[in-house]
Amino acid sequence: MKKLIALFFTGSILFSSCTDQPKQIKLVNDRASLPAAFNFDKLGLKVMSSSINKKHNTMSTLYANTLALQNAIKGLKIHVPGESFALVTWKRQADDHWFGANIPGELQSLELVNTTGTAVSYKKYEGKALTLNVDTTGSKQRVSYILSQLPSVLP
Repeated sequence: MKKLIALFFTGSILFSSCTDQPKQIKLVNDRASLPAAFNFDKLGLKVMSSSINKKHNTMSTLYANTLALQNAIKGLKIHVPGESFALVTWKRQADDHWFGANIPGELQSLELVNTTGTAVSYKKYEGKALTLNVDTTGSKQRVSYILSQLPSVLP
């Protein structure tokens, strides 16, 4: 009987030690990160709102500087010089850690809108490397869309 128990424990140890190494769990979403060379943090922008486009399977976050955010919260419809907005868009992907949830996937674009005097400047960067797109087709509609966004309301 003692031999049988010893054999059982030895077998248990052998079988339990022959498993594959557990898969490393990745908690940081590198695919959605902006390139460090772009220096997005130095723009000093804060989250203003977010949106999901189910048709294109994308999700976006609109960032604004303090002046633009304060004016949007006040409900001002006129934009003053010095306001800055950045709309970052990602492809959506399923969250591996939360069933049914979607998280940002591959970086699609970053659109910058700045108000200066009576003019509004617009730049669009595309892809993971955020290369400047010099094609200005549809830029007026994009500027109008970005400037018309309302800030998220939190309870």
